[in-house]
Amino acid sequence: MDKNELNAEEMRIWHTWKGSFQSIFGRVIKEMSEHTGLSEGDYGVLDRLDLLGDGSLRQQELADSMGWDKSRLSHHLTRMEKRELVMRKPLDTDRGVQVIITSAGKAALDEARPVVSQAIRTHFLDRLTDQDIELIMKLGERSKTGSSGSCKDPQ
Repeated sequence: MDKNELNAEEMRIWHTWKGSFQSIFGRVIKEMSEHTGLSEGDYGVLDRLDLLGDGSLRQQELADSMGWDKSRLSHHLTRMEKRELVMRKPLDTDRGVQVIITSAGKAALDEARPVVSQAIRTHFLDRLTDQDIELIMKLGERSKTGSSGSCKDPQ
C-alpha cells in the first residue's frame, strides 16, 4: 500500500469522527434555527461581532474570523441588513467597512445563546465521560500545535 493512502481502518476512523461531528453540529444548528430563525451564518456573524469586536468589527476582520471570502460575507450581510440584524457603515479613515450589530441583532443573539448552549449540552456534552473529555482536549491541543507524534496509545 502507498504510504500516502489510508487503509480501511484509517478511513473508518476518519468517517466515524467526521460523521459524528457533522451529526452533532447539524442537530445543534437545527434546534437553533427552529427556535430562533437564525441560520448558522447569522449566529456566527452576530456572535463574532459581540465577542470579538464588542459589537462591531471591520468587514475584513469578520470575514477572516469566519474563514469566509469577502464576497460570501458581503452577500450574507446584505441579507442580515434587510432583517435589521446588522448595519454597515464606511470607515472615514480608509476604504474599509465597519459591521455593527443592531439592537435587534443583539436581542436575537441573546435569545439564541441559551438554545445553542442547551443543544450542545444535550447532543454532545451530556454524552461524554470524564475520560472522553480528557481525550478530546488532548486531541484539540495536539491539533492546534500541529504535533505529529504518534498517539495511537491514549495513555
